[in-house]
Amino acid sequence: MAPEAATKAILYAALLPTVGAGAAFLLLVPRAAMETGAAQSATPKSLALVEQRLRRVGAIAALCVVVALALRAWAQTDAAFGLASSFSPDSLQTILTSRWGLRWHWQLLAAVACTIAYACAGGGRRWAWAAAATTSVALCVSLTLTGHASGDPARMAVHAAHLVGGGLWIGALTSLVLVSPSIDARTRVALFHAFSPFALAGACIAAGAGAAAALFYVGAVENLWLTAYGRALAVKVAFVAGVAVCGYLNWRRAREGAAPGRPVAVELTLAAAVVIVTGILTELAHP
Repeated sequence: MAPEAATKAILYAALLPTVGAGAAFLLLVPRAAMETGAAQSATPKSLALVEQRLRRVGAIAALCVVVALALRAWAQTDAAFGLASSFSPDSLQTILTSRWGLRWHWQLLAAVACTIAYACAGGGRRWAWAAAATTSVALCVSLTLTGHASGDPARMAVHAAHLVGGGLWIGALTSLVLVSPSIDARTRVALFHAFSPFALAGACIAAGAGAAAALFYVGAVENLWLTAYGRALAVKVAFVAGVAVCGYLNWRRAREGAAPGRPVAVELTLAAAVVIVTGILTELAHP
């Protein structure tokens, strides 16, 4: 995998839980509190622990986005000047002061702001959580300033929606899986039960935006098998279909009040494959 594609994959992998952690706290934790009856308590210990763990997940993920953006700057330098010159301060400065670099600065600003917001969250400070969620969405928007969508408002909106939808779906799921070992079984079941309709909404946003992007970039149907971009997109769709099937199985378990099982692990594994293919896809020329 080329450095640009690899760093894009790392960036997206970090972005999803950055979006998902804040959304999970603001939208899922209150519903889980009502289900468990913890809403009657001023400081429910189990949900306070969930908040603490989600804050940690969000902060680490946002910090990883900052690191991934630094790697993106290096990869762009490598693409422009070659590996031997990619570590030269002069080459890096040329990239960072270019049009691409000026747009990259907005991405870095959003990522740093999101990291700070997560660092301030916790202790029930909803304003900080709202700031983390807002800056994570701003980060999704800023990422459309570079790449295929750049310069076209409609395509930028579609790409931003695709990223936000993926964060609400896979990012929130990743966040819940990471906090699950630290919480009691009752709270865990309540969180995943609350997550099911939330995941469906995120999946619909991501799928709808993805379909719109495909119409923008693929053009004729035969381009799905005649072009490298189309073939990569077809592979991505196949992996997404697998993720959706696992999501359906998880929804069935949640409806029955069961804890998440093996389908969650398979779902996240397939989601990782989707992220890798997406990193490759964004570096291919579209038809």
